[in-house]
Amino acid sequence: MRTAGLLRRFAILAVVGLTGLSAGNPAFCQEHLTVHGVTQDALEDHLNFELGERQFGTLPRWHQQVCVDIHGVQEQFDKMLFSYLKNTGSSLGLSLSRDCSAKQLFVFFTDQSDALADGIHKLNPDLFVGLDNAQEYQESKVEATRDEVRQFLKPRAVRWLASSSMRNKSDMPPIILPSSFPVRYAAPVVDSALGNVTTRRDLTIVLIIIDINRLRNESWGMLGDLLSLVAFAAPHLRDGYDDRSLLRYTQSEILEGPTGEMLPYDRAVLATLYALPDDYDQSDGLNWMASHFSPEARSH
Repeated sequence: MRTAGLLRRFAILAVVGLTGLSAGNPAFCQEHLTVHGVTQDALEDHLNFELGERQFGTLPRWHQQVCVDIHGVQEQFDKMLFSYLKNTGSSLGLSLSRDCSAKQLFVFFTDQSDALADGIHKLNPDLFVGLDNAQEYQESKVEATRDEVRQFLKPRAVRWLASSSMRNKSDMPPIILPSSFPVRYAAPVVDSALGNVTTRRDLTIVLIIIDINRLRNESWGMLGDLLSLVAFAAPHLRDGYDDRSLLRYTQSEILEGPTGEMLPYDRAVLATLYALPDDYDQSDGLNWMASHFSPEARSH
């Protein structure tokens, strides 16, 4: 599919009227940290580098329903990939659908991934991270850092970006506090009748770009596992992933398969992230996740 067409499709489905939104995505760390299962702190640090939110202390994840949009592959492979995503989502308590209008999870296959990424960046330099789909509750966070932009524009076989937004137990977005500064901050929503404070951060958009000319010896099943991990964990796009994670295959320009099935560490990340109680802040949440990793997931 041509780059211009992909950009138009993405703009129409996800960002019409949202350009110019000042936003930022979570921090990441460039150091390579390998978790050997010897300490709780090491595992918590690794999870923080991979998932930790920079501004608000709640770990982002999907909530209940996810609307999926896949482009650029033949129908049989399109259906196969959606089946992998749906099965993984179901195991995490999520419902995935394609028969829906408000698309949230985008998967683009293209032979022009660098141009597509560059076009998305030009469309919105902040990479849409932090936007809220509800126009009146758009959440402006910190701006994307140079390293975050560099990671997205770096030639890769697989790259992605993610957006998240605060929600309370009544599914209400945050209130934006007025400010004289370019960056505004979102305040928790409180339901005066129920004392309902914000207790979670929802993923609102995940966009994954796969360059079909940069895949080597990779089966659709294995690719489905890798994309499921990215789609549901929405890890920070960076270098230095743990050697026990499938994410390590996304660090280079060429994805050299076969990558294999999702590894115990990856499964533990997803399982603990989606089992995490809503009322845990980020620090306690990372501790909770690490403490629920199995010995197999902690091992080499």
